[in-house]
Amino acid sequence: MKPIHVIAVITAICVLAGPAVALADDPAEFSPDAIPTAQTIPDDPGFSSAMPQTERFIAIYGGSTKGTYYQVASAICAAVEASFSKHHIRCVSLRSQGDLSNVSLMAEGRAQFIIVQSNTSNDIAEKRLDLPTARSVMSLHNELGLMVTAAGQQIDGVGDLRGKRVNLGPEGSSSRRLWKQLLSAEGVGLSDLATVYDAAQDLNQRGLCDGDIDAFGLWIGHPASAIATSISICNARIIGMRSPATDRLVAEHPDFFNGEIPAGTYPNQDKPIPSYGFKATLVADDRVDQDLVYWLTRSVVENIDLFRSRHAALAGVDPRAMFEKGNFLPFHEGAARYWREVGWLAK
Repeated sequence: MKPIHVIAVITAICVLAGPAVALADDPAEFSPDAIPTAQTIPDDPGFSSAMPQTERFIAIYGGSTKGTYYQVASAICAAVEASFSKHHIRCVSLRSQGDLSNVSLMAEGRAQFIIVQSNTSNDIAEKRLDLPTARSVMSLHNELGLMVTAAGQQIDGVGDLRGKRVNLGPEGSSSRRLWKQLLSAEGVGLSDLATVYDAAQDLNQRGLCDGDIDAFGLWIGHPASAIATSISICNARIIGMRSPATDRLVAEHPDFFNGEIPAGTYPNQDKPIPSYGFKATLVADDRVDQDLVYWLTRSVVENIDLFRSRHAALAGVDPRAMFEKGNFLPFHEGAARYWREVGWLAK
């Protein structure tokens, strides 16, 4: 295996180029990826006599192909497609590097819909991140932290990472930000770790199984294939992240909450694992047509059983909670229209 830190430098430069937490004040031109130009510029004077559109299109930036976000974006699209006869809207999920990469894509005017962590949407709402066009649609699944350690390592908590080789994710990534926050809360400095890697999360399993790292951690919807495969292939151990230090983080941050990963979620897991985390949320650019956002929201709720069936992380998702929890941004007017129709949002 090529040294994981070399791969990480290339990944960080190529994928995460540009600002991660400070974006332009003025919104970029809205030209979303994977959407026909005719849909975003319907009155092009050169084609004024064109046939009217019979189909419209939406695209959702999720995450990496192996990650939960991409699968959840696909589940949303499945729900939209199930109601196609009502709205004639087509939907596609798009690959990305996840949370903060999706924020950058929307800041560039390239994204109609993105999936982000609820703590990220809270940062936008509190103007710690600059994304003035972002609006909430709904929250999605829970994302709880889980640490994965190599076989034979005596690691039972974050404090035991001193002297260990740990992948914290690329600089500027949400994973890196969460790790730094957690290590600081636990009183562990970066200098206390034997080696700090900044590799993309897709490389975690390879690094662990090849013996290049001792541990990695993910805040993700469970079960996650990268974690399950690490257990099955290289006998990795999984450890929850809840501690008195994380309880303080939860008390200080309205976007965090305590939870458990149920027994049997992963191979050889016979007990619930306590941890902490946040919600994933679906965010739309406020320039997306209200009707598109309305029908996406309505389609997910009306096809909730189909939506839940598409990924195990969605199995316990509840429509009322999708409205009530994890939405720190104002609702997009299209989503607000649906939430008013069902009587959950005041007129």
